[in-house]
Amino acid sequence: MHKDIKISIDTDCIVSLFNPSDVIHPAMLLIDQLFKEGKINLYVSLKTINQLSVKGGDALEYAQSLPRLPNYMVGTIGDLVGTIGSQSGTFGDAERNEILQQKIRSWTKQGVNIRDRQIVIDSYLGGMEIMLTNDRDLCDDIPAGNLRKQLGLLIMNPDKLIAYINKLR
Repeated sequence: MHKDIKISIDTDCIVSLFNPSDVIHPAMLLIDQLFKEGKINLYVSLKTINQLSVKGGDALEYAQSLPRLPNYMVGTIGDLVGTIGSQSGTFGDAERNEILQQKIRSWTKQGVNIRDRQIVIDSYLGGMEIMLTNDRDLCDDIPAGNLRKQLGLLIMNPDKLIAYINKLR
């Protein structure tokens, strides 16, 4: 039905899936169900896996079970996640990506850190239609509108994603 929708999932949403007290937990359970039923496609960035590896556990295992986005070089050598061999693109692409992440910085709120900007780039260059996050600095109306206008990437929190999917039915 919506199998062709490609959605990257951010760290906070995966963590919420395994935290019943989190306000977005019920929405994440529904999104996970849609994924398991093959109605949507979820993808994860190596940056998200790296963030989750600090604590390990069910959230990390879940992330590792998802198809991975290409891992694009963004930022300085110290900002890179994974080995050089796990990076997608060329060093010329890395220069382009660095310019893009600076633009993303200007289109979003100040609280969006380098990891989040990297995940936006992985999602955009990985051909995602939607990036699922509950990070207000990304999914509030102004930054989400900017990213949609500039990149064509929809930034949605779990509730907005469910509403979007229901509209498509």
